[in-house]
Amino acid sequence: MWLEQLHEATRELIDEVFVVLKRVKFNLTKQIFSPLLSASLTKLNTPKLSITSCKIQDLSSLSIKELYSLYPKRIERLFAKLDLNKKGLETVKKAVIKQDLTAACEALITYYKEAETVTWLRNEALTVNACQESVEAMLNDTFTFQLVTGKALRHDSGLLDWSYNGPQNDKEWAWFFNRHYHLLDLCIAYQKTGNLDYVHCINNHVIDWVISSPCKTSPQTWATWRGLEVAFRMTHWAAVFYALQQVTEFSDATRILMLSSIPEHASYLRYLHTWRPNLLVKEMNGLATAGLCWPEFKDAKQWFEYASSRLINQSKQQVYPDGVHKELTSHYHLRTLENFEKFAQLLSASGYNISSEFKDRLERMWNYLAYSMRPDGHSLLNNDSDRDYNRPLVNQFAATYQRPDWIYIATNGSSGSLPEGTPSRFFPWAGQMIMRSGWDNSAHWGFFDIGALGTNYHVHYDKLHLSIAAYGRDLLVDSGRFRYVRDNFWGYFRESAGHNLILIDGKGQKSDIKQLHSPIIGKTAIAPEFDFARGTFNGGFSGIQGKASHSRAVVYLRGKYWVVVDYIFTNKPRIIEAIWHFHPDCTVTVQGQSVGSIDANVGNLKIFPVSNFSWTVDIVKGQESPVQGWWSREYNHITPSSTAIYSTEITASTTFAWVLAPARGKIPKISVEILPYPEASIFLTIKIDGTLEEKIAVRMSGDEVINLGDGLELDGDCAILRTGKKPIVALGCINDIDGNIIATSNDIT
Repeated sequence: MWLEQLHEATRELIDEVFVVLKRVKFNLTKQIFSPLLSASLTKLNTPKLSITSCKIQDLSSLSIKELYSLYPKRIERLFAKLDLNKKGLETVKKAVIKQDLTAACEALITYYKEAETVTWLRNEALTVNACQESVEAMLNDTFTFQLVTGKALRHDSGLLDWSYNGPQNDKEWAWFFNRHYHLLDLCIAYQKTGNLDYVHCINNHVIDWVISSPCKTSPQTWATWRGLEVAFRMTHWAAVFYALQQVTEFSDATRILMLSSIPEHASYLRYLHTWRPNLLVKEMNGLATAGLCWPEFKDAKQWFEYASSRLINQSKQQVYPDGVHKELTSHYHLRTLENFEKFAQLLSASGYNISSEFKDRLERMWNYLAYSMRPDGHSLLNNDSDRDYNRPLVNQFAATYQRPDWIYIATNGSSGSLPEGTPSRFFPWAGQMIMRSGWDNSAHWGFFDIGALGTNYHVHYDKLHLSIAAYGRDLLVDSGRFRYVRDNFWGYFRESAGHNLILIDGKGQKSDIKQLHSPIIGKTAIAPEFDFARGTFNGGFSGIQGKASHSRAVVYLRGKYWVVVDYIFTNKPRIIEAIWHFHPDCTVTVQGQSVGSIDANVGNLKIFPVSNFSWTVDIVKGQESPVQGWWSREYNHITPSSTAIYSTEITASTTFAWVLAPARGKIPKISVEILPYPEASIFLTIKIDGTLEEKIAVRMSGDEVINLGDGLELDGDCAILRTGKKPIVALGCINDIDGNIIATSNDIT
């Protein structure tokens, strides 16, 4: 065990060294660290097709004899990699012994047509991925990846330029092109329509790719040979290869070239895979796919065992005990989970047992997606995430894991079983509080982040961010991720300015701890009437002088409103800016110092600032310099959104608050009075339409007792006093003047 751990740690270190060397433009490759692999890949390199030998439009009509005359070494290596003693390959073996590789190719093609292996892919009904219009455009070299449509370029030879970055010069476009999603789309379109043009396009693109993309790791092949792309091709090729086995027009040349490239892909994934979290999972899933979908290769078992070992191990290393992936981005949580699930499905289809520990871990990952899901079925938006629509997946896997509570959540209570306890949930390892009023589609929903930054490269500097949705639409939002092109917009979407946070002297948060090694305890409470959570960012603010930190507590009065309390600790005067991002659909106006949306008959939210000083309020929308007031639903999507920026100057450490009131249609009149409170605390009375609703006291730091009046004191973090009702408290107790305990947090646990 310790040798394996040492090996993995060494490989991780090598990978990081390689990244650093690349950054300083050293012309080195990973083969330096693996002479054996270098020799292996040198043997795998293949010369490009001579354009004088075969016209591009005739690629799919290449006969086996022509193919062998062009690529004898590739064909020879294919049969050298096969286990010719495997049952069913007897005819292939005889032809190889006779050195008649043309006949061997023909026999191998017959074997795959007639074999009963990989039945789950041979019989799988592929689901529609792309619309008919976009599939038709593929016949004209036009592709849409991540909302961007472009026409692929071709070299003078007529072969496709697989390294083309698309019309926006974004390498993500090239990577998506090389993942061969479009081959799967073409295959599905053929199954749906019977149009053989789609099969011919598959033939041409597979042949084009294999003959123009020799397996090596030089900069010239960065788009074609990177771990993620290799892994995606394995999973997509497997589906296409077996789905088209009985289709005569799926050409012999395509079949043989695809098979000849499988060991190249597997060798790359085995020896050149990354060690970064979600990438490694995808790459090992690709390697496991190669091993289980093409068991005829000599090394197939080794591919599978290596991938299996690492996938199981990574499921332990990458996932917190509460089921949240440690990158702390809902989008990559889902992508990683899907790869774990695909691996589990591969195991099941191939007759392997799935350990209860692995299955339990996947269930906890789905549980997180179910209980963090918005009432409209979309995921939360955090770090580099898209606003994914998870409702169908949660419903699907609720059946797999026999979880009627997930069905209830996904159907807004129309089916399944009511989840136990209050609707809110806290994920203590992720440090994420999900606040709800209920499970219906109009329910209040809030997301408050008090956890770590997240591992890997998809982090945003957004600790203490708060998102809110209510009455069927998003109101206060995270700005999203937009794209990975390194420009001013990239910085905006990742920095604090793109989130509902506090800037100090115009600066946002610096890096924080990336991963927790114990759960967060003693900072949250969930009760029938309210939720409470408090966190602190003390990792420093980029470029400011002196010391400063930001603490934030959120109190949610279930079904009513949120109270947000901010405490800025500073050792010198500061200019502070509080930023609140509204969803683009919100029509936002300013009334005095209150800001809110005013759309008729839908969910709205109004912000009521509470402080002993005045704010200057501005609404920014679609600003480019500096970048502010934008929202991104998914990669490459961007739209202007109204953003309220409150600014003021403070001379010392300061506490202030906000009442965030949602409603359908018009927001009721809310008035807030500040009562006397000690330093690093606040005490408020809140009236709605002139009627006293609650008195709320929050202690942000220290252990000083707060006088609540009427002979009561708070010795804890939060107290809520209600007329005619017993007080309620979080993380402490309320005492009377005689020291008797009137209420305690034990009452709500």
